[in-house]
Amino acid sequence: MERSTAPAVVPLQRACEIGQVVPGAQPERDASLARVRHGVYAEAAAFDGSTDDARYLTRIHAVNAVRDRPIFARESALAAHGVPFGRPDAVYTTGDRRTAHKKAGVVHSSVELDPDDIVDVGGLRVCSLAYALAEVARRGEPLDSVSALDFALRERRTTKQQVLDALQRQSRRGHDAAHWAIAFADERGESVGESWSRVRVFQLGFAAPELQRWVTGPTGRRWRVDMTFERPGRRPLYGEFDGAVKYGALANEVGTTGAKALAREKLRDDDLLYTGDPAHWVWLDVLQPSRLDALLTAYGVPRVRPAQLGLASRSQSPT
Repeated sequence: MERSTAPAVVPLQRACEIGQVVPGAQPERDASLARVRHGVYAEAAAFDGSTDDARYLTRIHAVNAVRDRPIFARESALAAHGVPFGRPDAVYTTGDRRTAHKKAGVVHSSVELDPDDIVDVGGLRVCSLAYALAEVARRGEPLDSVSALDFALRERRTTKQQVLDALQRQSRRGHDAAHWAIAFADERGESVGESWSRVRVFQLGFAAPELQRWVTGPTGRRWRVDMTFERPGRRPLYGEFDGAVKYGALANEVGTTGAKALAREKLRDDDLLYTGDPAHWVWLDVLQPSRLDALLTAYGVPRVRPAQLGLASRSQSPT
């Protein structure tokens, strides 16, 4: 249910302060303000210069400003909880049966919720993390649901059993997909890119890798590799997901230049070559699975089932 309010400036999450529009001002004519939704504005400089995640959180706050005590669900609840949530097109709410199902960028599901499935996060009413994870697992895309589950499990924010219990309080629709995602989730996945890569490996039909194996090279250093693929009659393949800014991040982390960071990576690969073959892939290979398929096939990773790319996800890369 929409409530009538004067134009308001909502906070850009972690980027700008809550403000108020001066009475009589016309925000649509003020270049310093950006329209988030009808009657709700954010500081334009902060809004336009923020990340996609921050802008999505601002959209959630905007809906909260104009609707009567909404309960945020699905990917919107994950965003409020600070869990990876993909790239949703809409803000999701649930609960109230009087609310329109789809209106002004908000998708609403009319569901009777258990009070224990509603929590307060930073002034927003949202579904509990376990409930939101279960709903995304049954209604969302596997790449997004697994990356969210991996993160929540790694951070000890919930357990698989709690997510399964929450699933039992939801519609039966999509339960098979949810059970698969929950079973497939693994707390050892250390990034969204690794989680997406693991789902792609499954979708492409390759044998499941071992995660986070420690490898000792001839220098005596120990390295932890993202994925280890066993290849009958051959040395193992060490699969590494490299984010788009990996080497820049490495340079910042060790306080040195990009060239030195690259040298450090070469040392790592040289050590890995002592016991196996390192293989690297990037976001483009994950987003275009035929590329990852060609790479793993060229390295002789065994395929144990037909590809299931009907499970393919949207083409945007998460951050």
